[in-house]
Amino acid sequence: MSDKEELGNKGKEMLQEVALRYASQHGLRPEKVEWENPYGEEWWLRLSDEQHAVKVVFSMDEIVDFAEGGPGAKSSKVKIRNAFAGLAM
Repeated sequence: MSDKEELGNKGKEMLQEVALRYASQHGLRPEKVEWENPYGEEWWLRLSDEQHAVKVVFSMDEIVDFAEGGPGAKSSKVKIRNAFAGLAM
């Protein structure tokens, strides 16, 4: 496994943890948490329960940057926060 693949897997785990934290803050208890790669260029983090589904789209570069604690890490958290803020509307 290459370094980028390892960082990608680590970043996905870390982003998933952040998303689950935001989900619990909004009263969502996801029954399903999955990563999808439907088009090969972007990754979708999808959390869902019976009533709600939240999808956040990331590039692999964003995922790796998050794992490395890079300059874009904060914007990835904002993406997740904004996705869950839509539930409150």
